[in-house]
Amino acid sequence: MHPMVKSLIRQVPPPSALNSQSGSWHDVEAKLGMALPDDYKSIIEIYGDYYWDKFLYLLNPFSPHENLNLFTQLGDMNSTLWAERVSRQNFPEHYPLPLYPEPGGLLPLLITDNGDTGFWITQCQPDKWPILLKGARAPEFEVHFFSTALFLLQFSGYKLRSLIFPEPSE
Repeated sequence: MHPMVKSLIRQVPPPSALNSQSGSWHDVEAKLGMALPDDYKSIIEIYGDYYWDKFLYLLNPFSPHENLNLFTQLGDMNSTLWAERVSRQNFPEHYPLPLYPEPGGLLPLLITDNGDTGFWITQCQPDKWPILLKGARAPEFEVHFFSTALFLLQFSGYKLRSLIFPEPSE
């Protein structure tokens, strides 16, 4: 198991019962046409549709909940990527990076209660994908060069420095 996932488990005890369905990572990656980070897969297996600090959810390819399902957020007119594509058409200067499934495109990773979104920048090996945070109502974004587990470890430990997310209240 990834060392950061072990640290995350110590910091944020997993739920006693998972609240999402399971499935085959091989099938998920085949459908996406790319591998996913190993730590992310472990986190989903351990935490499922976990509500991180009562603020954010990781998108989960196995989630029965439409708003939390990774594949749902890739597709239709109510999806994260659809909204980003519309915004990119209207404000191309705010989108210096491509969107999935374009090569190296931003792949949705997380959503927040404020409507913020997080994406992996898929321009290198999956275990090295940085995380881009984008505010809900502003063109600003920020990049964190963390693995998914380290990002959650920093976030849940109130150590993540972000201009997108609100100040943590411990």
